Amino acid sequence: MWTEVNDQAAVNMLMDDFGGFHDSCIVSVSCMSGANVDENGGMSDGNADEHTVSMIFHSQWKKPLELLFSGVRKCCITGFREKYFCDIFGATLEFRTDLLGKTRDDRLIVWANRENFDPKTYTETYPLDNGYEATYIIAEKLKYRYLNKEGE
Repeated sequence: MWTEVNDQAAVNMLMDDFGGFHDSCIVSVSCMSGANVDENGGMSDGNADEHTVSMIFHSQWKKPLELLFSGVRKCCITGFREKYFCDIFGATLEFRTDLLGKTRDDRLIVWANRENFDPKTYTETYPLDNGYEATYIIAEKLKYRYLNKEGE
């Protein structure tokens, strides 16, 4: 059963229930663009709800968790880094209305595998092994569910 994250109370509940993502790790990420080519060679971009990212987390303290983002605007996945653990020690999960420019106030949800993450000041121009890379998702919607030990 999915739980929608549509207000601050739902953000707080998820962060409290999953321990702020402390001592967790990303097990898998699946991305769907919604795009396709039909039998006549026509290209379709899909709609916002078809641009999805699913992330599965394991925790040392909680049941496995799946986050499902839709209307994905940005997805940045950090891969393997030498001399660093994959542990998440804290995360950011918040609504933002300042990410689409001065004339738009669309509410988007931001998740990142680090506390106090700000997508407006974060830059991806750092060299690859400096320890600052972040995995983050910016999307229109988020829902989640807990999985059993087998991931179902």
